[in-house]
Amino acid sequence: MKYLLNAQQMKACDEATIEKFKVPSLVLMERAALAVRDVVLERYPEARRILVLCGSGNNGGDGYAAARLLNLAGRTAEVLFVGKHDSRTQQTVLQAEIFLRYGGRELPDDASFKGYDLILDALFGIGLKREVIGRFADVIGAVNRVDTPVIAIDIPSGVSADTGQIMGCAVRADLTVTMQYAKLGQMLYPGAALCGELLVRDVGITDERVEWENEPVYALDQDDLKDLLPARRPDANKGTCGRLLLIAGAKDMAGAACLAAGAALRSGCGLVKILSDEANRVILQTALPEALFAAWPADGNIAAHLEWADAVAIGPGLGMSDLSRSILAAVLSGWAGPLVIDADALNLIAKDRSLIKELPLSAVITPHPGEMSRLSALFEEEAWSVQEAAAFPVQAAVRCSEALGCITVLKGARTVIADSLQIWLNLYGNDGMACGGSGDVLTGIIGSLLAQGTDAADAAKAGVLLHALAGDKAASLLGRRGMKAGDLIGNLPSVYCPEL
Repeated sequence: MKYLLNAQQMKACDEATIEKFKVPSLVLMERAALAVRDVVLERYPEARRILVLCGSGNNGGDGYAAARLLNLAGRTAEVLFVGKHDSRTQQTVLQAEIFLRYGGRELPDDASFKGYDLILDALFGIGLKREVIGRFADVIGAVNRVDTPVIAIDIPSGVSADTGQIMGCAVRADLTVTMQYAKLGQMLYPGAALCGELLVRDVGITDERVEWENEPVYALDQDDLKDLLPARRPDANKGTCGRLLLIAGAKDMAGAACLAAGAALRSGCGLVKILSDEANRVILQTALPEALFAAWPADGNIAAHLEWADAVAIGPGLGMSDLSRSILAAVLSGWAGPLVIDADALNLIAKDRSLIKELPLSAVITPHPGEMSRLSALFEEEAWSVQEAAAFPVQAAVRCSEALGCITVLKGARTVIADSLQIWLNLYGNDGMACGGSGDVLTGIIGSLLAQGTDAADAAKAGVLLHALAGDKAASLLGRRGMKAGDLIGNLPSVYCPEL
């Protein structure tokens, strides 16, 4: 796995490199400028006239240095400085002087943006904390209006490096050259969409001897699967490969149970028992003859079913009835083993605060932003809106795990997994997965891995990876517009066995 740093963490790496390893900051700036120059020459060999937009911070110093190096390489790079000259950092003042001494040209404030082959954005960098207004907003608007390729240095100006949110307005880059580590805001939407292609370049900054105030976010990688998935014994049988009790499917909601159970069966579970409404018996036994079926008991007593199971998954299509609540309460009070909670089970918990007292510490919960919004009322003075939960998924997932003591899988375009120690971000998947039933498939995968003995955090990470990779495989075969949730299940075997 690799780091995704926020602005404070990147600053800590910079400071450790400068103070503890005695690498001068100007050397790091030169290396950053060299990286930008090399990308320009490689990716835009025909770009002769280049406009470089520089701000007063060190990102502007990177821009001045890159402009000088491009001029020395035979291009014509001109600088438009935006901001107050007396606010420039010491390094930026020096780089501007060097640029001018080498014959570089600074443009007047009213310079036209037309006639250039390429624009370099070095206005703000990753330290931006305030909303972009005034002259800066005007310049960003002008950049976005011209039909000229844009390379952002470190991050598109106006994008928060911490959250990916747009701070009033932001540059739309075709390509972003970032230094040493990818930044969290480059991976979270909408910032991820504004970065264009992201290139991470080594400039000699180190994370050694850094004292983290908070642990970085880790990006999940496909290669992580080999260490996360449970081993298969050559002498295995259905009883040794895990027994999952899936509690899902109120009347007329058989589809959710079918998708979750199908995903569990395709994820290596030896036995899956679907505990569902009696009305779903024929549908489920016809669709999934490999699964066991049991009807919900009218009194909500499911002790015998819990005794049978190695892991429990509850929630898909569960409904909000009194019987659904009593079954959930029976699970929360009578089951201490591996547990994944989704969908209506989360909505029942959000509705009835007394249920939260029984939530096991090792439970995995898998809310989408709407469910997270409802859950947040349990531990926040003012509940988050759906939009807030979607816009700040890392903060929402971390706060939820801290408050409820569980492992949170906050689903979205960038699914976040958080426990009490670490945070992981999934970068796989696609918008074809934005369809009904996709979350039910994820619940089945995680439940299956839990039943096979996988640690809860590892099951959450592996489940998210498998789900997303199956979605990418489906998209490659069917196109994103033609996908449905069942296609994720159909493509799980090719994720487990890429040679298929």
